[in-house]
Formats: sequence, C-alpha cells, structure tokens
Amino acid sequence: MTSSPPWRGAKARGHWIAVPKRVYSWLRKVKHVLSVAEDPTFGRLTVPQARPEQWKRDKVIPREHYLLAREHLAPHWRDGMDVQAGTGWHVSELVRFARMGSVEPYRGEAEGIAGVLVCPQTKSGEPLRTAVSAEVLEAGKRLLERGSFSFEKYSLAIKGACTAARIPPFTPGRFRHSVATWAIEKGADPASVAAFLNHKSPSTARRVYATHAIPAKLPTLA
Repeated sequence: MTSSPPWRGAKARGHWIAVPKRVYSWLRKVKHVLSVAEDPTFGRLTVPQARPEQWKRDKVIPREHYLLAREHLAPHWRDGMDVQAGTGWHVSELVRFARMGSVEPYRGEAEGIAGVLVCPQTKSGEPLRTAVSAEVLEAGKRLLERGSFSFEKYSLAIKGACTAARIPPFTPGRFRHSVATWAIEKGADPASVAAFLNHKSPSTARRVYATHAIPAKLPTLA
C-alpha cells in the first residue's frame, strides 16, 4: 500500500488524512485482517473540517452597488431586485411568488412594516411569510400583477446593469447572504436574522450567511 498509495494525487490535506483512515477502517471492519492496535490511524488522525465556501470569498453585495445597479434596470427587474433586497429570498422563491404568491396585511404593530409577502411551497411545505416595508410591498404587488418572472432574463438584466453602472458584476443569488450580513452589521441578533430568513436554527445564520459581518461596536476603554 505504501509503494502505490490510493490517495496518490490527492491535493487537499483532508484527502490525505481521510483516504488512509478509510482504507485502514475497511481492513479492520470488513476484511478483519487488522486489530485496532495495529491500525496506525485509529485515534491519531483527525480529518480537518472543511471551511464553508462563504468563508473563502466575500459574497456580500455592497449596498451602494445594489443601488447603482438598480438605477440601470427596467422596472420589472427592479421590482424583483427590491423584493429580494427586502426579503432575502432565494431567486426560486421570488419566481414562485411572482407566479402564485399573495399579499397579507401585517397584524402586529411594528415601525416600518407595511404588509406581508407570502411565497408558497417552501422546502418545509409551509408558506413563507416575510414582513416588508411599503416600498417592497408595492414592488411585490406589481410582480403579482404581471404573474411571471424569468430567472434567466433577471440574471442577464442584473449583469447588464452592473456593466452599465461600471461596478463588479454580482448575481441575484447573493442577495440572501447580503441581507443577513447587512442586518447583523446593523446590530440585528442572529436569532432574529435566522427567523426572518426562515431558518430553523440561529447557528445557520452565524455559520453560513453572517461570516463576513462586522459585529456592532461595544463600549470600550478607548
């Protein structure tokens, strides 16, 4: 095995550890030719946890870039962008909302909330209800009136708007990450962000969407 290791050619450090561990585990558990004491990897090697892709590159759309691109979009695509920026929805949720979503009144009392956009058929099977501002509510109503929304054309429109605005291109799929990061940088609690994005656990918001957020400054000595 040492003359021609099965992990030859592996580039990642994790692969160099994971493959021999699996080989020795197979020899112990399947072939029964090794004991635990004879396994040099048992209890000695730990496969390093992969870093989330979001840690490797910043996916946040600078707010000024969102505003610049917005000015170069046709009204229909601008409405879609505003709904994403106001809800943090996936593009697939935006498309479903435009096709068969609805609007509900907000029954609580909170400043800045004008209504609720309802996206049907989420992964959990329950409708996704997101409280929004007056501007986003009106954008959502216009999308519903049109009744359709093309993911492909929307993506191309944003790409063209970024080119026209002379800013680095971004994709609509980055709005969810951006909304969470913007919120946490403004002082929102990760648990509140998780609830807003319809996550079951606040740890998801911390681990996936808020990795580039800068926490609000606390009072310090200097």
